Amino acid sequence: TLLSVSACSSIQTKFEDTFHTSNQQHEKAIKSYFDEAQTQGVIIIKKGKNISTYGNNLTRAHTEYVPASTFKMLNALIGLENHKATTTEIFKWDGKKRSYPMWEKDMTLGDAMALSAVPVYQELARRTGLDLMQKEVKRVGFGNMNIGTQVDNFWLVGPLKITPIQEVNFADDFANNRLPFKLETQEEVKKMLLIKEFNGSKIYAKSGWGMDVTP
Repeated sequence: TLLSVSACSSIQTKFEDTFHTSNQQHEKAIKSYFDEAQTQGVIIIKKGKNISTYGNNLTRAHTEYVPASTFKMLNALIGLENHKATTTEIFKWDGKKRSYPMWEKDMTLGDAMALSAVPVYQELARRTGLDLMQKEVKRVGFGNMNIGTQVDNFWLVGPLKITPIQEVNFADDFANNRLPFKLETQEEVKKMLLIKEFNGSKIYAKSGWGMDVTP
């Protein structure tokens, strides 16, 4: 089961208990959460081939937005597949002040994925280079497939954009090893996304916050 949330602002997580109720109750409860937070949003759930949308602005499901830090998944896949880095390599902090203190340290790609450290993945993108990055994004068919002319910020400010539905389908292909990358590469990146294990189940996740765009 895949779940994607698209919203204009932060919203308290209340969804865990909601999905023990009926679909109609789901719709009302989830809509109320967004309304209470005074924001517009949509939740997309894909189970098998079935996609369900919930929220108070369902048009967002088919609206393009910058992928922001969700692009780190594909960035890592491209970089590892093309030998631009390894999972054990340490990306050194340059000593400069960063947006968040937790980014001010040496990190592996996995560390940077967990902390959503933009500078590390900007460095990885620069190693990949504009031409190869554009070729790979197009090969995967990610969003509108347009990365523009600057290789280290196109997923943060555009022109690359993707709809939440497209993002869910990408994640579904990734989860089921259907992306055009070696199985080993896909498994390496999945390990970076594991956030919780319980009762034999595993939860993989990646956030993305498009701060530089109008919701």
